[in-house]
Amino acid sequence: MSSSSTNLTTTPDAPPENPRTQTVPQTNGVSAAHSEVEEVPSTPDGRPKLVLTDFLDVQTLVDIQESFASVARLKTVIRDAQGHRLVAPADAQRKRERQIIDQLVLEDDLNSNQPLTAPIEVDGQVLGSISVETTPSPTAGPATGPVDRAKLEAFANKLAVPIEKLTPVVCELQQACSPNRAAAVQFLYIMANSIARLCYDEQQLRQRVEELSSLHQISTLMSTARSLQDVLDTAVRSVVTVMKVRAATIRLLDDDGDELILKAYHNLSEKYINKGPVRINESEFFQISLEKGWSYVEDMATDTRIAYPEQAREEGLISMLNVSMVFHDRPIGVLRIYTGVKRVFTPSEIQTIQSVGSLLATSIERARLDAETAESQRIQRQLVIAADVQRRMLPAAPPKVPNFQFAARYVPSFELGGDFYDFIQLDGHTGVAVGDVVGKGIAAGLLMASVRASLRAYAQDVYDLDEIISRVNIQLTRDTLDNEFATLFYGVFDPQTLRLTYCNAGHEPPLLLRKGMFIELDTGGMIVGIDEHQQYEKGLLQLEVGDLLLIYTDGLSEAMDFGQRMFGKDRIRQALLDAKDMTAQQALNHVLWQMRRYVGLNRGSDDLTLVTVRVTE
Repeated sequence: MSSSSTNLTTTPDAPPENPRTQTVPQTNGVSAAHSEVEEVPSTPDGRPKLVLTDFLDVQTLVDIQESFASVARLKTVIRDAQGHRLVAPADAQRKRERQIIDQLVLEDDLNSNQPLTAPIEVDGQVLGSISVETTPSPTAGPATGPVDRAKLEAFANKLAVPIEKLTPVVCELQQACSPNRAAAVQFLYIMANSIARLCYDEQQLRQRVEELSSLHQISTLMSTARSLQDVLDTAVRSVVTVMKVRAATIRLLDDDGDELILKAYHNLSEKYINKGPVRINESEFFQISLEKGWSYVEDMATDTRIAYPEQAREEGLISMLNVSMVFHDRPIGVLRIYTGVKRVFTPSEIQTIQSVGSLLATSIERARLDAETAESQRIQRQLVIAADVQRRMLPAAPPKVPNFQFAARYVPSFELGGDFYDFIQLDGHTGVAVGDVVGKGIAAGLLMASVRASLRAYAQDVYDLDEIISRVNIQLTRDTLDNEFATLFYGVFDPQTLRLTYCNAGHEPPLLLRKGMFIELDTGGMIVGIDEHQQYEKGLLQLEVGDLLLIYTDGLSEAMDFGQRMFGKDRIRQALLDAKDMTAQQALNHVLWQMRRYVGLNRGSDDLTLVTVRVTE
């Protein structure tokens, strides 16, 4: 029988044909590092070299050898890939017991066939072999012919055994060995395949453990990095070291989603990373990576889809694997690894890199979230400071003026608001201002401060209220955008004559309650900040003892319950009627309480300002 080998079914599938890839660019602020990757024994395609004794110890191989010898009664030897014996011979006693039969079966002079050899293959690599060094002879039967008398006599003389005694033994051996030769050969290959399967199972187990260890190592390293750039730099270094590849890069989509921007790289030259940009709409590779989860190029120097093959050849890059980084179904970038030798990545290796990509995507988003949280906290601290400044701009307490009681309350919907109220002392008179700036938050707070400052400045020099509001309007119109404006009510109370002079610039008309009847103070003009040529009028009102005036912003009338029904002017009037005999502060508290009771736990969406004035004796 001639020497032969078998193809075992233990080799994992290679990546599918027509693998795809892409090439992408570099941007400012990229960190770089060059380091040498530790060399390990490998096959020509770059994979780690496997050794038989890495999977099975010598004693196990001895047991396999002896088991085969007992069944087949053939001398067997297990060798490594270089042909060296890996199994120690059996003990001397067992050798003596089989010496005669071995010599008879394996005598070279009686053998007319070639030695039998069964290779042990795992993942396309020959780890060793099981061979029958010689085959039994002579054989009997029609296929092998009769016993050669001359050779038998020579063999008997060599053993110093009479030929009459040797002939029966040879005949018995013919009966025993010839019919079992095919079974022995089959068993030989079964044993080789069994060893290969054990080795492959062990290899797969070790690979899974190594993959888990790699993921754990990379995740541990990335978990210690806090900033986004630290995460990216740590990731590329870890992938190169753990996956035993030449280099790695990470590219993230820009804000417009049009270009992949290089954010981190490892073991690549400045010349290579600056080779050129990559536009998403100009490359099919990124889309393929998104659809399949990965893309592959076996040889970057010869693949026609590579945009920079010469640069890859100069850099010494051969194979390339890309995996997409996706977070909550949203693509954020690409992780790419390079090898210095032609390498076909196994499905498990691709799966490992994909797991790293998913882990990296989560880490990137976490780092971004941390950065956004830090920025939000910084802004929040600034808002707290600004809100404190805004509160200090409001009067600390209502003024004490003869014949009048004043009360005020400001409730912002956020830290900063656009409502304001103010009391201005004017040579024995008291000015009261209530304003509502469009919008909320920081912008509204800044605009509110501007309106308040302008009003205070002009109120000290000009008595005519219509002129004061006109000047505030002109300044606001010139300093703001078209969509920035404010409503404003400004009135001056004379404690001697009980006269109120006012101007209403588009504000909610204040309600004056007198003897159960309401008077709306609506004289004035349009809102300030829109038309600098707007003309305003002033209104005059003679107050009486017992009058109750409520000045408010639309946060009161537009407050809504859970059914989205507004509090409205009718309920404001009723609440004011209920408070007709109360002090200014009590009346304010009552109106505010009625509004809150109406809306319940529904949080107000607008700022709220209330000012009440009670005319006393």
